Amino acid sequence: MVRVNLKGIHRVRMKLADGSAREYHYAWRGKGAPKFWDSASGIPMGGAEYLEALAAARPKAQAAKGKFREAIIAFLDSADFTTLAPRTQADMRKSMYHPTSGIDAKFGGAPMAAMNDPRIRTEALKWRDGIGGKVGDDRIRHLQRIVRFALDRRMIQQNQLRDIRSVYRSNRAEIFWLPDEIEAFHKGAPAHVSRILAIALETGLRPGDLALLSREHIHRTPHGRRIVIWTQKRKRLASIPVTDRMAALIDATPADQARLIVNKRGSPYQHENYLGDAVSQWRDTLKLRRELRLYDARGTAATRLLEAGAELKEIATHMGWSLKHASEVIERYVALSPAMSDSLAEKLRKAEKRTSL
Repeated sequence: MVRVNLKGIHRVRMKLADGSAREYHYAWRGKGAPKFWDSASGIPMGGAEYLEALAAARPKAQAAKGKFREAIIAFLDSADFTTLAPRTQADMRKSMYHPTSGIDAKFGGAPMAAMNDPRIRTEALKWRDGIGGKVGDDRIRHLQRIVRFALDRRMIQQNQLRDIRSVYRSNRAEIFWLPDEIEAFHKGAPAHVSRILAIALETGLRPGDLALLSREHIHRTPHGRRIVIWTQKRKRLASIPVTDRMAALIDATPADQARLIVNKRGSPYQHENYLGDAVSQWRDTLKLRRELRLYDARGTAATRLLEAGAELKEIATHMGWSLKHASEVIERYVALSPAMSDSLAEKLRKAEKRTSL
């Protein structure tokens, strides 16, 4: 039998944008109090599960009081975290609770006041450098996010981690799937794997969006069809014209198959990484360049937009890139692709003829 003191529970009622009401219960009133119940959870208020959640929340949070761990717990219970994309949440949880190099392991037990001390910046940078690479950059970026949250909630008074630059640099703008590599892949890979790369090349979507792409995202237009999808990473509405090749892929999809990309058993992929793994496995089997990845199809798709006559601004908008990054991608592709160089040279010759007339 669970015995819990119900006094001190902090109840918050909110009206959501859609007009519905939501109620949240916190273990106590005040900064850092953990949320242990949500009216949308389906757990009856006052029931056994409700009481167990409250019993579990109080000791954990009480032990964290006065420590930076209190800010971590509060952040995880806040809309700052719960409204993030599931993949982002998973990445941040990994950063926080990695057993040896996580944020909680390194800073969770420190007094909250230690985050106001300028020396914490040095400690954070040493920690980041000790982890190294992109993981180190991601960890300190996630730490910065929690520190900003704590500052906004007046749990700390100073943000000593402002303006920390990333160390890791990864520029894959020069890596493309060239036409002969695409042809070799489609000839050698199984149909369900070939389809992954084909749709990626036609849409320019990230793997996370490719895994979710379904018939529901295909919309009729006066002149054909478009793909309309909310992207997972940037939460933007992408509107992508359906090319002839993409139309053929859609029309070849079995009528009872909702997702456009499925595994060899005909089931949707359970995680976006599995799409990239499948492409990489067959890339190696077919002895293509080892640096090629599924993600590089995005840059390839952008260059095809250029070849179709799209302007740089249109390409940047379509891909969710800055103009600077889009121009770098195009510039590198032109340098690597003889066909593109020849095409541009021909356009220049025609332009020169027009001006000389």
